[in-house]
Amino acid sequence: MRSRMLTGLMLLIFLLGGIGLASATIIDFTGGVAYDVNGNPLGVTNNVDLFQDAVAYYVEDGFRYDFVGGPGTIGDYYSIGRGGFVGNDVIHAHWRGLGSMVISKEDRSAFDLNYIDLSSNTVVGGGQSDGTEASWITTDEGYSMRLPSSDWGFDIDFFGAMGDGVARLWLDENFDDVLSVTFTSENAFCFGMDNFYIDEPPPPQGVPEPTVMLLLGSGLIGLAAIRKKIK
Repeated sequence: MRSRMLTGLMLLIFLLGGIGLASATIIDFTGGVAYDVNGNPLGVTNNVDLFQDAVAYYVEDGFRYDFVGGPGTIGDYYSIGRGGFVGNDVIHAHWRGLGSMVISKEDRSAFDLNYIDLSSNTVVGGGQSDGTEASWITTDEGYSMRLPSSDWGFDIDFFGAMGDGVARLWLDENFDDVLSVTFTSENAFCFGMDNFYIDEPPPPQGVPEPTVMLLLGSGLIGLAAIRKKIK
């Protein structure tokens, strides 16, 4: 009986460990390298530094994010005007002079895009959206979907979760097995994104990813306590 219980617990820990590893492949725009138009590295994103209006493309975990037609911004952008207390890297762009933004794998292989946090999509620079924003996400196969409006920036709570201003997108099978995904806008001024879940299950709807990891950690602690009692 004891042996079967231990085997079951080890299997559960293995499965939960697989869920934890999925977070390692989330493109959160931290720990990658930003490059200028000449291919020179600007630096590594670290939740502190900001590469503003200077980034031609960005590379993280085998994925490349291109700003097409003009430079973009990567780094701790939303700490501007907030005393530097946000501490979260995002991509951000101003559509004036920018044609599109494209994400793809460096080796040009296919991937599934499952989830995105849209941190800004507003016709008002640095302000609230008004619902008229006409911004789009389009796959290389031609499937296109209008993006929801989203106020500029976001707040960070005690657990590191983003506030209500963020529009969260759980994407369907139309975004599976794609070679690239392109973002465009007809009238927005500010546009920002974070947390691309690629080739990994998205977080449950209604539960921000940091909260999921907090619950997972609590579960593993509980399993460890149970195992100790069995010995």
